[in-house]
Amino acid sequence: MLPNGPTAPPPWKRPWRRLATAGVLAFALTGALSSAIPVITPAFAAEKGVFFPETFTLSNGMQVVLVTNQRVPVVTHMVWYKVGAADEPRGVSGIAHFLEHLMFKGTEEVPPGAFSRIVAKNGGRDNAFTSWDYTAYFQNVARDRLELVMKMEADRMSNLRLTDQVVYPERDVIIEERRQRIENEPADRIGEQINATLYVHHPYGTPIIGWPQEMATLTREEAESFYKSWYAPNNAVLVVSGDVTAEELKPLAEKYYGSIAARPVPERVRVQEPPISAARRVILRDDEVRQPSIRRNWLAPSYRTDKEGYAYPLQVLSEIMSGGPTSRLYRSLVVEQRIATSAWLGTARRPGT
Repeated sequence: MLPNGPTAPPPWKRPWRRLATAGVLAFALTGALSSAIPVITPAFAAEKGVFFPETFTLSNGMQVVLVTNQRVPVVTHMVWYKVGAADEPRGVSGIAHFLEHLMFKGTEEVPPGAFSRIVAKNGGRDNAFTSWDYTAYFQNVARDRLELVMKMEADRMSNLRLTDQVVYPERDVIIEERRQRIENEPADRIGEQINATLYVHHPYGTPIIGWPQEMATLTREEAESFYKSWYAPNNAVLVVSGDVTAEELKPLAEKYYGSIAARPVPERVRVQEPPISAARRVILRDDEVRQPSIRRNWLAPSYRTDKEGYAYPLQVLSEIMSGGPTSRLYRSLVVEQRIATSAWLGTARRPGT
């Protein structure tokens, strides 16, 4: 999200927010406090035959995905890094999201804060977001501004310059962000605790934004180390969609991204969650909550490791049960029995290994 400016909803409020190794089957029954958000997630690779993507790989190993759509003369330019909160070392939770903020703090070519101003001055908009398994940066611009944003994005991929003067005030920003979006929101507070209870060993139990006591001690050196370890072209995917062809995109991608040297990248480690052998319950009471909300979560088969083939039937089941106001769960509990103001059943897909 953009520091000191308009922000996109944090990952825990976005429909694409939850990506993980093991799926999660969740049931939510709510009053007026909040309604659960379906969490069906786009993956790195587009489905051929749906978006008809063209793909190629640069000389340094950076993957490129192009989805041509010439209906309007605009493009979306995105760089997805294969690193997120689940790749953080123990004790520095929130560093992936913190670095997302710091990526707007400038290079020798683009001063701190100028990146977004330049995009806006050229009629575009930009932002970024972090999840457990990825961090992504995007710009929406007119097609004749594509080269401009590619140049700036490639610049900060390898030339980010951080100083104490920009890092530590921004640390205060993310701490305040946590206060506003987690600590002041009962629904998000209990969601965070449910995750931490559901995953007792796996890093998906650690909040993306970080635990407050660790966020307060994050340093410039830790941010730089995380940046140098993971932000490499061979650990990134360039996704461009809109009014551009492969013939136009390839030379630009090679010029700006292909010139960045590949670097060794750490192995991504995802530990196995131990079997659940006892019931776990989280209860949150808050004077701000006027109506009760109940959630039940189950660890479900992973889309990648589901040998029995249960993952996709569960997705179909969630659509039957709560795929709109005529679905069985909503119709029964909300419309007919009138014992709830909203009801939802859904699955969360997470592509970590």
